[in-house]
Amino acid sequence: MNALRLMVSLAFAALLAGCMNLPYNDPLATYHEVKPTSILVVPVVNESVDVQAPSSVLTTLPKLLGEKGYYVFPVNTVKTILEFEGLYEPAEIHQLATSDLASWFGADAVLYVTIHEWTSRYVVISTTTEVDFEYRIVDKNGVELWTARENLSYTPQNESQGGGMASLLSSAITAAVERAAPNYLPLTREANAQAFYYGYTPLPPGPYSHYYEQYYQQLAEEKAAAEAEQ
Repeated sequence: MNALRLMVSLAFAALLAGCMNLPYNDPLATYHEVKPTSILVVPVVNESVDVQAPSSVLTTLPKLLGEKGYYVFPVNTVKTILEFEGLYEPAEIHQLATSDLASWFGADAVLYVTIHEWTSRYVVISTTTEVDFEYRIVDKNGVELWTARENLSYTPQNESQGGGMASLLSSAITAAVERAAPNYLPLTREANAQAFYYGYTPLPPGPYSHYYEQYYQQLAEEKAAAEAEQ
């Protein structure tokens, strides 16, 4: 029994020592090193059947990136210039070398967005609207700096306080309205916010953000403290 306790104690001590010596891990180390100032948002790749989806998503991105402190090239101007160069298909644009895209506009990085899901499903007396977006930021040298993926859904709730047939009828009407005119924009904005602000690796603030200096100072302090403990 004493031997077993000794073995357990030694194993625990070894595990604790290993944890204490773990190197500082920064999942966005490359991003923090590059610190892009300007972001080029290229046309969105659409894997859904809704032809309006890419335009809807594209229009929601510049404002949020601007609020994060980045210079964002006007998306409509970018789209027009690319089309002038014979680049009409987003999938084709996404296949181009990022270094070429960035150099054409003088951008530090390029944001690629893919719509994997943009649907409204009707089941019995309810309709669920779903979006699924993938985000990638790649620097002007072709190095991937940041990725995120967000999948959100929304099912409108029936506000009728009654029961029985009246409640079922109200639910059916609510579902039919959502199915006829799905409200994608709130979900799209929420998905963008989740990716840029609240995800596992939120997008760092850009140089035009009030929190830029504070963010990188705190990052440096955390790194120094972690290295001092090793």
